[in-house]
Amino acid sequence: MKYVFIVNPNSRKEGLYTLMNQIKSHFPNEKVIIEKTQSMNHACHIARKYAFKEEEPIHMFACGGDGTLHEIVNGIAGCKHITLSIVPIGTGNDFVKYFDHLSREDFLNFDLLKKGEIVRCDLLKVNGEYAINTISFGFDVHVAMHVNEYRKKLPVRGILPYYLGMLSSLRKPISSSFDIQIDDHKLEEKIFSFVVITNGRYYGGGYKPCPQALINDSKLDICLIRDVKRTEILKLAKVYEKGDHLNYPDLAYVTKGNVVSLHTNNQEIYTNLDGEIRLLKNPTIEIVENQIQLLIPSKNKE
Repeated sequence: MKYVFIVNPNSRKEGLYTLMNQIKSHFPNEKVIIEKTQSMNHACHIARKYAFKEEEPIHMFACGGDGTLHEIVNGIAGCKHITLSIVPIGTGNDFVKYFDHLSREDFLNFDLLKKGEIVRCDLLKVNGEYAINTISFGFDVHVAMHVNEYRKKLPVRGILPYYLGMLSSLRKPISSSFDIQIDDHKLEEKIFSFVVITNGRYYGGGYKPCPQALINDSKLDICLIRDVKRTEILKLAKVYEKGDHLNYPDLAYVTKGNVVSLHTNNQEIYTNLDGEIRLLKNPTIEIVENQIQLLIPSKNKE
């Protein structure tokens, strides 16, 4: 077994310090490789290098935030010889919140990882790129763009950057017109503020668009938030954070599917993939089954 740590050196310093000490103490005689990223998408290139080395099993560690995880997933999707663990030391780590029986500290505890549990994980795919957590369109994409800016300026995690990003985004229209088809059903309604397709349950620092989503049920989870007024957005945020929007069918439409298509008349629209922003035309999102083998900490007593 080879242990490969792909580390984002721009992660929080205390997290990096803890990580290095953990590696030294828990892998003293193992084949350990530490790869530090140097630029955008470098984590994907590093991960892909090991994806081609099928001669021995690899336990890979994504050490950073959701952006680092996103890149690594795109490098190893479908590789059966690689097991992936997440070390959440970034400014944004929404995907690991799916495992709500585990804390952030549990993911940093290599004693728990050594007796870890393998979890099969599906991926979302759009225009050739994978996402492990969410793909979204609409108001929250503009929020995400501002969130990325605030996270660079402010040393804070959690929901605060999202609130600041939301306030900044209120200068633009909240809702947009979308032609949406879910599997073979074309929606008659077109005006939505949020269009969110998920694999995980949390995004944006802790919001729950699809509280009942499962990462291994071979289904997309879809949340469509209807036209929201500026005066209602902060109230919605509190409901959305708790996942209570499911109790308001006039506000939210939540369902499952296999394929979601947005017809944009060949116009580019901003798209959020795990916090990374893309410009896409006529995007089609599909679920791809069993693409990642996750190893998560286990608290079960031996």
